[in-house]
Amino acid sequence: MHLLAAIRNSLILAGAALFAAPMAQAQVTLNLTTVEQTNCVAVTDVQGLQLVPGGTDLQATGVTLTGTGCGSANSEFDVTVNAPASAVAGTPFTISWSATDAATKCTYGGTPGVTDWPVGQTACDGAACTGTHNKSVTLPGAGNYSFSMTCTNATGFAQDGLTASGPPEAPQPPNFVLTAPATATVGTAIQVSWAVTGATACTGSASLNGSSASLAGWTDVTSATSPRSVTFAQAGAWVLNLSCSNANGSTASQPRAITVSPVGDPSCPAGRQTTADVCYSYGPSNCANNSDVTKFENIWGRTSGTDTTFAMFPGENVFAIIKNMQKSGYISAKFTAPLLPLNSWGIFNHAATTSGPPLDASISSTCGDFAGTDFRCNVTGIDTGDNMIAWKLPGYPGPSLCQLTPGETYYLNIRITSPPPATHNDCSGATCKINIQNNHTP
Repeated sequence: MHLLAAIRNSLILAGAALFAAPMAQAQVTLNLTTVEQTNCVAVTDVQGLQLVPGGTDLQATGVTLTGTGCGSANSEFDVTVNAPASAVAGTPFTISWSATDAATKCTYGGTPGVTDWPVGQTACDGAACTGTHNKSVTLPGAGNYSFSMTCTNATGFAQDGLTASGPPEAPQPPNFVLTAPATATVGTAIQVSWAVTGATACTGSASLNGSSASLAGWTDVTSATSPRSVTFAQAGAWVLNLSCSNANGSTASQPRAITVSPVGDPSCPAGRQTTADVCYSYGPSNCANNSDVTKFENIWGRTSGTDTTFAMFPGENVFAIIKNMQKSGYISAKFTAPLLPLNSWGIFNHAATTSGPPLDASISSTCGDFAGTDFRCNVTGIDTGDNMIAWKLPGYPGPSLCQLTPGETYYLNIRITSPPPATHNDCSGATCKINIQNNHTP
């Protein structure tokens, strides 16, 4: 029986119709009549019939032959395929295959898409098919891949194959980058984007001035789709992180730092700390966490963390313990000098009840200004227990103090003089605890 000749003749006879309307990427069934006038049914896999790249011949993959006229695999006509039990995606491994002397043509088969195992293309012709052949193959990603080799001659065919599995893979790549602006403004939306493959969910986390915080559109969303639109409700030093996962594991992003400024003070230098945990009366539960410290009254305008009504400058005579003053930032608390009474004066003291690091301070009409030359309004290196700045309104008869003009806007600027050692009693990580007492009369 000359099966190969019969199949070739049948394809040639059908060729005009097939080339006029070629079928590709779909399963195809051919009813063949062999030279012995018996039937043979050839069914392809879902790849169907396709033109050989760069040629005019038709090719098919995964062909199954049934019928009395198809011939059969001969036990003396054999092909074998061997490979490791497992493989790692991206790492080359060797598939070894061999054919007997009876083979005149061998064709790659299996899972399409592996560039170094070209399914449907010829692996060898004639005498070149005899013997053992080694093929280096690299899987493009995790999953199951089949590799087969079909060899033919004029009387029949032989086929063998195997399945190689790449290991389960978490989303890629690890330590991926979050792309977002370095600065933002309260109430204005920004886009945060990333590039990760294989994720089924991505969960965001955020911190504000070193403390865990919720962020609408980020910490309450698990969609793996990039980008996300995020709007900050509070000013401060934000850090965003993202973890993307699938059934095989997870991968985490690099942290993305974003400095968020309050509306209305765009001229402040970089590094302004806009929120902090402010406590009163040394009680650990008597705190106003994430308080907006861009405003003077939110620090010294109350005597309890639960107060909702704030007294304007000069505020309350009270200790204000800032639990998380940033080592590398500054606080600029905005206030307006009162119109009355004109004989008012006051002083800020670096309270000795905590052992915080030395501080610089100024009262200035400019946010974040520590460069003033007037010693009455600008001090440096103030240790705990020492006075910082004393101020007065017109009419106060006392000594020369930092002069305020009624109705004018000022900033009380405070920063740590220099980063303290990591072993400092009231410091941890990037922040320190400081205590500033506000005293004034009347």
